Amino acid sequence: MIPHRTLTRVATTALLATAYFAFAAASIGCGSGNDSTTTTTAVVALFTPDTATPAAGTIALLPGSTSGASVNVRVTVTGVPVFFGAAFRIKYDPTALLFNGMTSTASFLLSGPGVTANDAIFLAQTTANAGEIVITATLKDPTVVGPVVVTTTSDLVVLNFVARRAITPAAAAGRLDFGDPKQVCDGTVTPPGCGAVAVAWSGGGVSAQ
Repeated sequence: MIPHRTLTRVATTALLATAYFAFAAASIGCGSGNDSTTTTTAVVALFTPDTATPAAGTIALLPGSTSGASVNVRVTVTGVPVFFGAAFRIKYDPTALLFNGMTSTASFLLSGPGVTANDAIFLAQTTANAGEIVITATLKDPTVVGPVVVTTTSDLVVLNFVARRAITPAAAAGRLDFGDPKQVCDGTVTPPGCGAVAVAWSGGGVSAQ
């Protein structure tokens, strides 16, 4: 289970939701993925996806906005008719990239009628392995809010990275990849179970010049 610092009602609900993705818990530590190190070079970062136009049944990283060395990377879902939540790992080179946080305000999980931020859980936690983030993005209770029908490419969450140095296009140092284990659930099984959905996963790379 992913540890939580308090026993408030909100944290208890979050614990239930993250139990839904218990496979991710073993190596999670505390922290948001931020640190105090920033890039010292005047570079402009860009993200290039492996799959620019994802097919149905794909979770893909796609480019978002950029500002100097800072680049937003969208975690997108395309063509999943019953999407309740997901948990996955993002792997990157921490000597080249700084993970600077995650935003979820534009997530399609919050787009249903009457759905509020209290109906979903969004967590981004570092692990004992440098350069690894475990992300949970899920609705809380399938008996209260059902799965979302995702047709067109839609944002699940947006990740922000800052280039610590220059990175040539297609260099291994700029890679962002989905690591194992990773899973999508359809909400047909009560947490901590999961009605697994088979999807393709597609990453990409950051360049900074």
